Amino acid sequence: MYPSDMASWVPDVVMVFFVCFLSLSHTDQAKTNWELTRQENSRFEQQLINLKKSAIKSIHEDGDIYDCIDFYKQPGFNHPFWKNTTIQMKRKLFMDAMKTKTSALSSNLGLKNGGCPYGTVPIMRVDEDDLARPKINSKIYNLRPNIDEEPGYHYAILGTKPDPTRKIDGIQAFFSNFLPKGVSGSQYSSFRMTLSNGLDSLKAGFTVIPLLFKDDKIRLFTHLVMGGRTQCFNQQCPGYIQLSSQIPLGWPLQNISIAGGEQYATKLRLIKDYVSTSWTELVWKLLLNEESVAVGFWPTTIFGQLSEFGNEADWGGEVYSPLDQSSPAMGTGIRPRWKKWDPNYSAHSRLVAIAYGGNSQSEFVNPNDAEVYESDPKSYSILDIGYVKNENIGRVIIYDGRGGLIKPTA
Repeated sequence: MYPSDMASWVPDVVMVFFVCFLSLSHTDQAKTNWELTRQENSRFEQQLINLKKSAIKSIHEDGDIYDCIDFYKQPGFNHPFWKNTTIQMKRKLFMDAMKTKTSALSSNLGLKNGGCPYGTVPIMRVDEDDLARPKINSKIYNLRPNIDEEPGYHYAILGTKPDPTRKIDGIQAFFSNFLPKGVSGSQYSSFRMTLSNGLDSLKAGFTVIPLLFKDDKIRLFTHLVMGGRTQCFNQQCPGYIQLSSQIPLGWPLQNISIAGGEQYATKLRLIKDYVSTSWTELVWKLLLNEESVAVGFWPTTIFGQLSEFGNEADWGGEVYSPLDQSSPAMGTGIRPRWKKWDPNYSAHSRLVAIAYGGNSQSEFVNPNDAEVYESDPKSYSILDIGYVKNENIGRVIIYDGRGGLIKPTA
């Protein structure tokens, strides 16, 4: 029986991410053009470091610094993909970005006071150490390891059953805004969803990663894997173009849920879409909330198989800890149990849904071919509550755990 207090699940924070897709190629084995030369990558990193010199304005907020950069001068446009992009196309992208109305955002979403001035976009300031940390973190942040064989990684997820013929156009879910405690060093604790195909994946969610952000806040993040060997986080991915003047990647959630108290949730959506009739520019695009506020995009050429569609998806919690350290909590630390579960006390997702390929309107439906995976059920659990016929609830999963695991090193 579903708890009577489900009405409290209607969120105060609603964030919807669309990943919009333009495609010319229809080959089964798409090749990736992702990898930059060593010289190109070095130049890109130096441009990120030097952004503060060309900033129109710098925003200092909660310990972070965001530099407001002229839309056309952001480093992403130096990616080889954009080399032959016409001025007219860049102008169109600029106009699409600038027509976004900040009034469409809730007062507790994004940078304060409307974010960056017209014509500029916020990019989190980085230095050489900041760029080195994602490279270290990428070594521990796996694509989708075998949950029975990868020590240090802990999962409690709902995932689609393997099917290489499946075509997925999109995934979505609400994520509760709980803040995992006790995450330190090279550990991380994330609520996220992943769309993948072969060795490519696109992950979006909320995470605490001290090694990456130098704090224990829960932040919006994206993590890309290309060809199973190249990984990157947020705006450190070459070719990424920021569109929103108010929502940068790495932005920390402001409203945090309290176990047994006030609850908040944030909705994420990834969807494949055709956004241009010319089909001459290929991008993965992120849009924000019900008004489709554009956040940013990457060229689809950074992917191979995922440039066409996904064939696997999963939702839930993910934790990592070095083998000699006690693993952190996944959410509140209160592990859900059958007949004793309550979404007000444990991390959870609702409206978990999937859009299958071939549907021209990308209708989101209940993922009937999904099952739960638990790597360490004594410490981290997931309950698949099932589908509730309510437009604000839908498919529900609850995942959480206290952690405390130390894996043997030999």
